[in-house]
Amino acid sequence: TRWRLEKRDPSLKVSPPVKPIRFYVEHTTPVRYRRWVKQGIEYWNKAYEAVGFSDAIEVLYQDPRSPDTMDLDPEDVQYNFVRWLNNDIGTAIGPSRVHPITGEILDADIVLTDGWIRHFNFQYHDLMPELAMEGMSPETLSWLGAHPNWDPRVRLAPMANQQHLKTVLAQQAKLPFGGHPMTKVDGKLLGDQLFDGLVGRTSQTNGFCNVALGKQMDMAMARMSLELLDELDDQEKPAEAAKPDDKKPEDKKPDEKKKDKPKEDLLDGMPESFIGPLLAELVAHEVGHTLGLRHNFKASSVYTLNEINSENVKGKKTLASSVMDYLPINMPYKVEGSNTKGDWTMTGIGPYDMWAIEYGYSTDESKLPELLKRVAEPELQYATDEDTGGPDPLARRYDYSKDPLDYAENQMRLVNLYRSRLLDKFVKDGDSWSKARRGYELTLGEQMKAVSMIANWIGGAHVNRDKKGDPGNRQSLVPVPADKQRKSLEFVIRNAFRDNAFGITPQILERLTNDKWADEGVRSMGESTFPIHDRILGYQASTMTMLMNPTTLRRVFDNEQLVPQDQDALTLPELMSKIFAEVWSELDAKPEGDVSARKPRISSLRRNLQREHLERLIDLAMPTDGNAVSKPIGSLAMMQLKDLKRKLDATIDARNALDPYSIAHLNEAQQRIAKAIDAIYVYNMPSSLGGGGGGVFIFGQEENELKVKTVDEGIQP
Repeated sequence: TRWRLEKRDPSLKVSPPVKPIRFYVEHTTPVRYRRWVKQGIEYWNKAYEAVGFSDAIEVLYQDPRSPDTMDLDPEDVQYNFVRWLNNDIGTAIGPSRVHPITGEILDADIVLTDGWIRHFNFQYHDLMPELAMEGMSPETLSWLGAHPNWDPRVRLAPMANQQHLKTVLAQQAKLPFGGHPMTKVDGKLLGDQLFDGLVGRTSQTNGFCNVALGKQMDMAMARMSLELLDELDDQEKPAEAAKPDDKKPEDKKPDEKKKDKPKEDLLDGMPESFIGPLLAELVAHEVGHTLGLRHNFKASSVYTLNEINSENVKGKKTLASSVMDYLPINMPYKVEGSNTKGDWTMTGIGPYDMWAIEYGYSTDESKLPELLKRVAEPELQYATDEDTGGPDPLARRYDYSKDPLDYAENQMRLVNLYRSRLLDKFVKDGDSWSKARRGYELTLGEQMKAVSMIANWIGGAHVNRDKKGDPGNRQSLVPVPADKQRKSLEFVIRNAFRDNAFGITPQILERLTNDKWADEGVRSMGESTFPIHDRILGYQASTMTMLMNPTTLRRVFDNEQLVPQDQDALTLPELMSKIFAEVWSELDAKPEGDVSARKPRISSLRRNLQREHLERLIDLAMPTDGNAVSKPIGSLAMMQLKDLKRKLDATIDARNALDPYSIAHLNEAQQRIAKAIDAIYVYNMPSSLGGGGGGVFIFGQEENELKVKTVDEGIQP
């Protein structure tokens, strides 16, 4: 889709259009933000000038001082508006009306809300499940519908709401493709479904945009950073700040002493140099939709974190190849090899945006084949909404840099720093201690985002859209190198399965309280004590789903066939063995010192993790009528169950250094494995002996009880 642009003077290389694309900035837009809104719109004129149009986009303000503009109605299709709403919801959307036959864009309106700018609180129960579910395919959604205890949307919900969610999600799972959002688009209205505008239409348009959701969380993180680091630019040169200064204060010359920096203008409590470019980038993203561009979720992968935070890129190039990605705020902390703090966000449109506009709006159609030959250039890589549930780990919302593992490590350094300053720096005198709880939940959300992002690399394969004969002759599918997958697995394990990953101390826990209040449409009525075991187990269970769901395991198994046998590859046995070894490491390690109920051999968090892993192994070992890989997965899971039982038998029989909690936990695990193996054995017996068509099955744990069911028609997935 595209606007009708014609040169006013065709003889000129660059000419104004006969009818420019004109946007009115609604009078509700605060004056302090208007120049940044205008800047974001006008970013795109650079692309149009490259194809021969000067001032293709015009920006006018609707203002009471210009009475003629106040009569214009944003609902009138003759006018394109940027609308501004004041509420506490972070929203940005750029829908358009398109001629169904020609694809000509007839009208477009952008709707912005300022909630993301003023966002202080990370909405844990709203955003955590979205972070955990990011990238999950229709195949995975279908599995989760049949196995709700695997579902992050259930496990991260408040306990009081989990049963209701199970019922709702079970109904969704009956829809085609496991209730994937693409199957639920009704097409009546735009803006309420993830794939609005992309299904059931003659021409596609992004009728829904979730870019402001990521901005919402990033702004909460940035405000936390502002409070903890005094000023955002304390991160400007972390390497230089770390250098020792041998001079005594009295020996320094006056000009060497730290000078007070002039206070910068603040917009809603944030420095204008920070919030202004973020708003301009958000507006540019939505304008891109109104010009015919779709999301490009590979755009963030053009530069490494070091390159982004270098003099070669800062102020000279955009830090991503397109504004059409969902980009996090660039907040580097102690990036190895970098002494420069790069731009906070995009400072203009990127090379992919230039290329897309050139292809869509070129007046010389003979140039189009040559333009397409650039498809393999690193700055022009592309993946959109439909790709996010696939195997390509770079086709992802909210990730960052060519190597997201570097970015994830950076975010974890920030998380650990923030937790260390939570009580003494973040909560100020006079603040409610509930602020510490909000801060801790924010760091847990950032941790989930990092782990979810990196888990996507396990079993991943890069997808190239090249056609036969394109320059470079790239493979269509390139499995992620084995070493990269192993490093990703190590990161996930280190930041999800170990007790020290969560920075929990009695001193922090005793401060994680909750306020009680109610407002119009909003209330805070949660329990005052922090449900630490539920929170951490929900996080760990969701992470285990990322690693052990059948889709991920199938991709690992299928990738083994894509890699020649004389080359290294991550195998299914290796993946499952590394998870097993980490989760049950206490069975192989010698206990240190005396143990008791107060100092157990296996901590409470680890016992929960082990029980969760055991349930997953039992589920995977159960016979199913699923895909071909379910059989090797089931065989490996059964082998691990038997190995685990041998380890449990040896540990329990030895009776060495076992406290009441640990011995009860290990005894129960031992019994569950024995019953599960017996049940699976009965099912797999020849049908003449009564197997397969009936038998007794242990169906895993539901509501903390062992349930035994008689099955007459075989097991259902």
